[in-house]
Amino acid sequence: MPAHAADPATIFAVKCGSCHTYGKGEKVGPDLKGVTDRRSRTWLAAWIRSSERTIKSGDSVAMSLFKKYKQERMPDQNFSPAEIAALIDFLAAGGPVEVDRVRPRHASTATAADVAVGRGLFFGTVTPSTGGASCAACHMVREGASSMQGTFGGDLTHAYTRFQDAALSVVIRRPCFPRVGTMLTAEETFAVKAFLRYVDGQDAARPATKVPR
Repeated sequence: MPAHAADPATIFAVKCGSCHTYGKGEKVGPDLKGVTDRRSRTWLAAWIRSSERTIKSGDSVAMSLFKKYKQERMPDQNFSPAEIAALIDFLAAGGPVEVDRVRPRHASTATAADVAVGRGLFFGTVTPSTGGASCAACHMVREGASSMQGTFGGDLTHAYTRFQDAALSVVIRRPCFPRVGTMLTAEETFAVKAFLRYVDGQDAARPATKVPR
């Protein structure tokens, strides 16, 4: 089971919001809207973990930012790799603007029927109202004793733990390849999220497999 990752919306509010805005202009540091388009994920992860180390490495972008913002060094953060990845994904998905706008229903309120609809949407036995490919065209989950469907887009078994509820709604609903130009409805997004929460909990409850020696 992967390490638990704090809600990226909470991380942003508590750790980032005092120095950064998202789409509201510069503050102590730069506006973070579009930062995932301006910088690579590798660079962002290194900068978040330790801006001081990145500056001392001689990185030209880091040194330029350090000079531009009056040599105010961003504090190093002790986030886990999962938390850093979730925070970067959160910023790429629209950040606090999208989370505030969507205000999704919490997956803990889902019924068994909601989870069943979400499973159908994930695996393609239920077609989204706007069309497009299923999640399983690219992603896999571990449900029960087996792993199912595609691997191109990564394993989503623990996506609920990684993103937490509100941010995961944003990630699921936005268009993605090969679902370009189509969005799930709020109800469909909720159902898929409910299914992923169910899968996450089921996998976490399974006994660890012993590796033969």
